[in-house]
Amino acid sequence: MRVLVTGGYGFIGTAVCAALITAGHQVVGAGRNVKWARRRFPDLQWVHCDFNHDLNPEDWTHQLANIDAVVNCVGVLQDGGSDNTQNAHSTGLQALLSACEQAGLQKFIHLSAVGADPAAGTKYSRTKFEGAERVKKSKLNWVILEPSLVLDRTVYGGSAIIRTLAGLPVCIPLVYGQTKFQPVSMQDVTRVVTHFLEPASPSKIQVEIAGPQTLTLQEVVALVRNWLGFGPAKFINIPAWIAAPVFIIGDALGAIGVRTALRSTAKKQMQYGVGGDPAPLQNLIGYQTNSIASVFSSNPASLGDRLQARLSSIIELSRIGLAWYWILSGLIPLLFSKSWALEILADAGFAEPMGSILFWGGSMADIVLGSMLLLGIQVRRVCWAMVAISVGYLVMISLCSLHLWLDPMATVLKIFPAMALAVIIAGMADQR
Repeated sequence: MRVLVTGGYGFIGTAVCAALITAGHQVVGAGRNVKWARRRFPDLQWVHCDFNHDLNPEDWTHQLANIDAVVNCVGVLQDGGSDNTQNAHSTGLQALLSACEQAGLQKFIHLSAVGADPAAGTKYSRTKFEGAERVKKSKLNWVILEPSLVLDRTVYGGSAIIRTLAGLPVCIPLVYGQTKFQPVSMQDVTRVVTHFLEPASPSKIQVEIAGPQTLTLQEVVALVRNWLGFGPAKFINIPAWIAAPVFIIGDALGAIGVRTALRSTAKKQMQYGVGGDPAPLQNLIGYQTNSIASVFSSNPASLGDRLQARLSSIIELSRIGLAWYWILSGLIPLLFSKSWALEILADAGFAEPMGSILFWGGSMADIVLGSMLLLGIQVRRVCWAMVAISVGYLVMISLCSLHLWLDPMATVLKIFPAMALAVIIAGMADQR
């Protein structure tokens, strides 16, 4: 079967594509950033799709050519930047559904989520529910799957935070640590998707995919930590009111397009419920999901898994530290040592007005780049810009003020570790 997977390079979409290929299907991935997807998964055929712009059935004609079935894995947590929950979960979905009806597709599998209920009080849950209703009203042989918290060796969003927490030394702070989940493995999710693509499988059904165990968030983090081989740790439960600013900052970052799982939508969904019931799936197709503990036991953590868990928090702290280094490098001359800086520039041969131009331009560049890095905006590009500017500083100093290399405070030499840190952060920066 030739299957189009929308959202094909996302957390679940990637695993679905791999599972379908293993099962012998021909897979076509679809997403907004096809250029990036082709670099990341060069052996997969990719086509462009964007639920924000492909709002008419005719927009899907090319993508659906010679396609037998669609697996829709598109989903966004909250509005912000290029993410629009209404388009991603409902309006854009309707255009795809209508196009699939016109093309006469055999099957449409829609990935929703446990807790996609308007009662949760979030736009995410309301639009997810609305989208599921649109699927059910279609003329297609549809299946709606609602996974619970999905855990896998690869991580993104909430699962990435869980692994980062599990990798912290000694003490692990938690908010809503007693929230209950029924986590399910990615293997179970992809096996269920693959099953429902079989011609004889049932359709026009909506079913949850949940694990057999009910675990609190604290127990999930402890389980991941044990899998990583880090041993026991002390958990510190943080009151929700203390952590409230974190979610406010997360919302602000999301509004400018910086994705983070720590947003108000995630908080409300956790408070509403993210459990699930594995019994209906087992009764329907005879498939029993595996406990996360057994999945982890059969897939030992690698050195890469442990390094990722440890480095995630270190890289974040390094990013924040480097950001403030650049911000203060621009602010301190502006606020406290303007005349001193202009004297140094004059001694280097940059008389007015060139001295002032270099002073203001350099200070503002430091502040802007530092602020962008602090907010997580275009991290890789910002870090390489920092390296380029640092090299420019070193060249200028070497040509015009060579004596500064002998500064007893090693002012010039300290640029090198900052450059090295920028290179490391750039190398580790990745949305997926």
